[in-house]
Amino acid sequence: MSFLGIDIAKKKFDAALRLPSGNYVESEFSNDESGFKKLVKWLRRHAKTNPVAWVVMEATNIYWEDVATHLHTQGYQVSVVNPLVIKGFGQSHLMREKMDKVDSRLIAEFAKEREAKLKAWQPPLPHYRALRALSRHYDQLIRTRTQQKNRLAATKDSAVQQSLRKLIDFLNHQIEEVKSQVATLLKTHPDLKQNDEFLESIKGIGQTTAMVLLAEFYDLQQYESAAKVAADAGITPSRHQSGSSVKRRPKMSRLGKATIRGRLYMPTLAAIRSNPTIRSFAERLRERGKPEKVIIIACMRKLLHMIYGVIKNQRPFMTNPHTVSAKQLVLLDHEKTT
Repeated sequence: MSFLGIDIAKKKFDAALRLPSGNYVESEFSNDESGFKKLVKWLRRHAKTNPVAWVVMEATNIYWEDVATHLHTQGYQVSVVNPLVIKGFGQSHLMREKMDKVDSRLIAEFAKEREAKLKAWQPPLPHYRALRALSRHYDQLIRTRTQQKNRLAATKDSAVQQSLRKLIDFLNHQIEEVKSQVATLLKTHPDLKQNDEFLESIKGIGQTTAMVLLAEFYDLQQYESAAKVAADAGITPSRHQSGSSVKRRPKMSRLGKATIRGRLYMPTLAAIRSNPTIRSFAERLRERGKPEKVIIIACMRKLLHMIYGVIKNQRPFMTNPHTVSAKQLVLLDHEKTT
């Protein structure tokens, strides 16, 4: 069997096909529909007698999604892994050179060595794709409105002010239209509506944050643990230590879904004020002398653990131990001890 490693960038990707002999054939493709079709033809030409067992790529921004979807529809087994996992695999194999073709080979070697542990990626259902499209459009509209409001505050020209006010009014209308479309989508699909209610049962999580979480973490129930969810969101500590003398303060890894990290920041601040579990956790960290930034990141991770818990268990979050289910008691006990 052959194994394909793909190293993704915004406009192109490098592919390394590891043959059973251990040799490689490599090529570069454009990250668009034309490139995807050429990739499939290339694979079929080189793997006639050695079918591709797995296609593996990193979860790099959103650049991987289209090629992964195309390959999935063509019948290939696709696995999308956290960049941290590939990085760790490379370090364990003493691969220090940073080049695209080396990266694609490294991913193919990872696929070959970890074949038994790989999990097949599944594309989101159509209504989850629709929600994600609306969510991302909503985010862009909000950003554009903020930019235009800043321009309005900065200009003193009356004609420009009048034009900007009209533009802002139009953007306000579009934002409300998207919110209405999201509401209709939730009403139409009971699974979306139920998961939205579960998420909003957590103090600190509002409608907009729930929308983003459902859109970007559509496969949340498929994760095996909250720790893996945090890793894929990039909300895990990245430590640097060399020997006994070189030690640096741990930082957030930032390898994963940037949309989730950005969207969880303000809800985490709200949860520190209003969510009893998060608030008490933050207070314990302060008593231990932790810096405020470290506290916020830790609380963000804990909030994500709660998010995972309600979706995985398919129950709203409750803090009263007399009314909580057995599964939620496990979640709450975990929250108290981590």
